[in-house]
Amino acid sequence: MIEYDQDVFMVPLKEKNLERYRLARNDVDVRSWCRQVGEISEMQQAEWYKRQDQDPSIMMFELHNFSNGLIGVCGLTDIDHMNQRAEFSLYIFPKYRKRGLAQKGLKTLIKFGFNELNLNLIWGESFESNPARKMFKSLGFKETGFRPDYYFKNGIFLDAYLYCLRRDECKF
Repeated sequence: MIEYDQDVFMVPLKEKNLERYRLARNDVDVRSWCRQVGEISEMQQAEWYKRQDQDPSIMMFELHNFSNGLIGVCGLTDIDHMNQRAEFSLYIFPKYRKRGLAQKGLKTLIKFGFNELNLNLIWGESFESNPARKMFKSLGFKETGFRPDYYFKNGIFLDAYLYCLRRDECKF
C-alpha cells in the first residue's frame, strides 16, 4: 500500500477487478475526458492489463479511499528514468466523483513519482473543456503546451493542453 494522504491510498492493480475498471472507463462521463474513442471491450481490457503488467515504463494502481474502498485507477505512463519524467493518468469511478478524491489521488500519485521514482517532471494532457484543468492548476501544474485540433473524437476536432509539474515547484 502506498499512502501519502490520510484519506486515499494506492495498491497494485488486481486482475479480479478488470471488469470494474472497464465499466468505469466506459462510462460516458469518464470516457468523455479520455483520449480513447469508443468503448473498451473485455478483450481490449485484458490485453491492456497484460501489457501494462509487463512494461516497466507503466505503473498503474487502484486508487482506494478508506471509507469507500476502490474508487478509481491512476498511474504513471511513459516513465523515462533517464530523463526523470512520466505522464500521469487518473480516473475516478462515477459514483465517487465531485468529492475531492481525484485531487487527493493525484497528489498521492505525484508524491509517489517524485519521492519513490525520483522523477523530476510529471506531465499530463487534457481537452480544453475538461473541468479537471482547474484542479491541475491548483496543484501547481503549469500549462506548458497547446495542440490545436489534436484529437478527432465524436465527429469534431479537440484541442489538447499539456500540463507539467516539476519536483522543485511541488508545494505539497
